[in-house]
Amino acid sequence: MARPRAGRRLPSLLAFSLSAGAVLVTALLATACSPTPAPVLSAPSPTPAASSHGAHRLRVVTIGDSLMSGYGLDLGQAWPTLVANKAHVSMTSLACGGMGLVVSGDCGTPYSGLVPALAALQPDIVIVESSSKDFGEDPEDVRAQTLTTVEEMRDAAPGARIIGLSTIWNDETDTPDEVGSTSDDLSIAVTLVGGTFIDVGQPLAGHPDGMQDDDVHPTARGQEAIAQTVLGKLSDAGVPG
Repeated sequence: MARPRAGRRLPSLLAFSLSAGAVLVTALLATACSPTPAPVLSAPSPTPAASSHGAHRLRVVTIGDSLMSGYGLDLGQAWPTLVANKAHVSMTSLACGGMGLVVSGDCGTPYSGLVPALAALQPDIVIVESSSKDFGEDPEDVRAQTLTTVEEMRDAAPGARIIGLSTIWNDETDTPDEVGSTSDDLSIAVTLVGGTFIDVGQPLAGHPDGMQDDDVHPTARGQEAIAQTVLGKLSDAGVPG
């Protein structure tokens, strides 16, 4: 998270392991991020975890920024993995630090560069979150790129249910106007492709202990607060369904 100044209950979840599929995703991300031959760029890495046996599990892919990737924390402390530990689905996080719908992050691409990886994974559910990394960008560019990227996600994974989540800010109770505008842009885009938009509110607001010293990225406690909020909102919205 960047600052301008500097129903059915979701079933209990299985985390994912590194596999040939993960290698394929990494290769696709490197291709998407590099339009011409160049050094391979870093790609979001799935979080390894124990496997279990049983029936088919929903395959979920999450796309977001450093708030979703768990910047500064130990492996497995980001909220998608925490949600994954409470539901019985297979989770792959394509979150990448510094990335937004317009802004390129550590992977050298905005969200649109992850579309080839999404196409390779063919998940049952795609969870995409609008990003504060796009704050300060031209609002028209953000709106247009959000519409285009979500359409590309729909085309890449036509059988997936697309879930949009609103932009999460930090522990301040007053939020910038762009929290609302970026969230609204994603809400419109997701609705147009037949998806579901969920306003998750501000689970970190009023909780300074949920923020790291940079006052930008959540602590492990902050990630847990986000996970609990997202899980509850998904259940309220009937996801999966």
